[in-house]
Amino acid sequence: MTTHHASPIAAPDRSGEQQELVDLPEGILTIERFVRRNDRGLRRPFAALFGPVLDRRLAAGAPPESGRLLAARAERLVSVRARRKLVREWEGVLERAHTTPRARSPRAPLCRDRVIAAVGDARGMLRALSSPLPVPARGVAMASRLLGDGTGPLYNGNCPVSLSAALRSVTAQFEPGRPFPVDGAGSNEP
Repeated sequence: MTTHHASPIAAPDRSGEQQELVDLPEGILTIERFVRRNDRGLRRPFAALFGPVLDRRLAAGAPPESGRLLAARAERLVSVRARRKLVREWEGVLERAHTTPRARSPRAPLCRDRVIAAVGDARGMLRALSSPLPVPARGVAMASRLLGDGTGPLYNGNCPVSLSAALRSVTAQFEPGRPFPVDGAGSNEP
């Protein structure tokens, strides 16, 4: 059995001090170094392979420019095609919340009452995701993570965060008045 050691990844906060974002398995850091030295079209496949881990870092506020894999993942997330797919998946969730659950469905059961109560907030997020304008990778990563997090408010009725609050938090990342980070200096925190 192989033991994985995690290494903390830090990013500067608004005061310039380092803050820990997410612990990453040492293997991903090794792959990041390998990609940096031998980048012959490896960024995208590795970014796809480690998508959930990279999404977690982006959602936590890591600047996409802080690593080649993060940059490749962010580029993929903000593409119109990826955002359309994410919108379709969210629309499927909204539709499933309004239908009777099937017995023996392979899908995780939704907190239907939470989804129904948050439809307006979900629609607001979907409008922002559907924008033809550039959007920050953090917001897209947050929307994707919320959809896939089995411990989050979409699937876990005991989650202390309401689904409406989580959706508003995602939508806030797309607000026009919000600064769009160009140099990776900000983490998009209010």
